[in-house]
Order: sequence, then C-alpha cells, then structure tokens
Amino acid sequence: MISPWAVLAGAVAAGGLALLAAELRPAPPDLGQALDRLHRTPAGHEAESEHRLPWYDRIGRSALGLPGARIPQQQLALIARTPARFMAQKLLFALIGLLLPGYAVAMAAVMDIQLSFLVPVVAGPGLALLGWLVPDAIVAGEAKEARAEYLHGIAAFLELVALERAADCGPAEALRRAAAVGRGTVFRRIRDALERAATDRLPPWDGLEALAEELGLTPLQDVADIMRLSGTDGAAVYDTLRARAKGLRGELLAADLAQANVDSERMVAPGTMLTMLMTVLIVFPALFKMFSAT
Repeated sequence: MISPWAVLAGAVAAGGLALLAAELRPAPPDLGQALDRLHRTPAGHEAESEHRLPWYDRIGRSALGLPGARIPQQQLALIARTPARFMAQKLLFALIGLLLPGYAVAMAAVMDIQLSFLVPVVAGPGLALLGWLVPDAIVAGEAKEARAEYLHGIAAFLELVALERAADCGPAEALRRAAAVGRGTVFRRIRDALERAATDRLPPWDGLEALAEELGLTPLQDVADIMRLSGTDGAAVYDTLRARAKGLRGELLAADLAQANVDSERMVAPGTMLTMLMTVLIVFPALFKMFSAT
C-alpha cells in the first residue's frame, strides 16, 4: 500500500515543477506596462494599481506611512527600485534579525546546548534594528555606482548631441538621434523621457528636466537648459555642449583619482601586516634554533 505521505510529497513536487514551468514560460507583452512607461511620473509619485502589485510590494506599500521610515527617492530612482519594494526589503531584514536569536536558541536546544531565554529578548530587537538599516546601506552603495554610470553616459550623450547639432540637426531632432545611439540604461532612460515628453506634447528638454529632477543629476539639467536655449533663442550651443562634456569628464576623472587614492591607502595596512608576517615566518626558525641550541 502506497503511503499517503509519499502521495503528498509527489503532489508537492509536481506542483513545484508546474510552477517552475509556468514562471519560465515567456509571458505575453503587457500593454498596461508599455503605456505606463510612456506616462510614468517620477518615482515616489506613481499611482500603481493595488491589484497589479505582488503581495510583498503590497506589504511594503502599506508600510510606507510608518513613523520614522525615510524613503531615499532619488537613490531608488537611480537603481530603478520602487519605494514599496524598498520597504518590503526593510521589513524582511528586520523580521530575519528579530527571529534569528530565537532560531539560534531552538537549534541549541536540539543539540542539548542550554541558552538563556533572554538571548532572543535582548538580541532580537537589536538585530531587528540592524536589519532595518541594512537596505539603506545597500541602496546607498548601489545608487553611488549607478550615479557614476549615469554621469559617464551623460558625458557621452553631451558629445553626441554636440555632433548632431554640428551636423545641422534641430535641437529636438539632435536629442532624439543622440539618445537612439546608446543601448545602456542611461540612454534608455533618456529615450523614455523624450518619448513621454513627445506623447504629452511637450518640448524634449522638459522631459530631460523632469528626468534630471527625478534622478537628482545636475549635468542632465544642464543639458536641458542648454538645449532649451538653443530651441527658443536659436543659439549656437556646439561649443557650450563640448565644454560641458569636457568639464564633466574632468569631474569624473578627479573622482576616480580620489577613489584610487583611498583604495591605495586602505591597502597600506594589509600590506604592512603581510610584510610583518613574512618577516616573522622567515626569522622565527633561525631564532628558535639559536635559542634551542643554548
């Protein structure tokens, strides 16, 4: 007779395989998401439908109003992460930190190791607070890297716009053709901003200005201001664009050199410790033999 537990285990395994196949199957394009890309508002002000969000995003969204919850809007916009997802991650890390001491006590009890019940009471809230702050540090690090990537992309975009203007393209056409060249995240976001501006019947530099405000990128705001001057007053902006691109590249180079100096200073202590260890390993056998002989 077949055990009911074996039947249950087979049903669970079959259900898992069915869910895996359903997730791996290519999904049809979502027209709603395509329209949202064209009419998307800056991060933090999106009016997402509640029923379209995953359950963990719904939980995170309900936690946005918690007292003391600080949402880094521009950093999240740089890494394309929603505030609801960010809050869901904070809640998850805090829950893990809160439950981890209790799990450790339970495992110790299984192994006949007695731990005080005060361990979860004392360590749980502290680890929960630490877990609550971990996503902030993660987002800050990812946003720093994304910002550097954006600035490098904007420098290239400035050069491309200047070349398009030198080829006698109009301001709006120069922006669109320059944005169509790149395939990275920066150029994709710029193309989306230009498409939204065209859909709303706004000048393209207004779309760049909105994107610059969303991401907190001053160089992109400079591009919008320069092209607005070219579009409204017909000013020749080739030299201005090239000068701004050169200045931005100089800022990025200075930042890279400063980071390289910091990394070099951090390597001094490990290098010193390694040298001392090698010295001890070389000198110790001779000293040991000398003192043993006496």
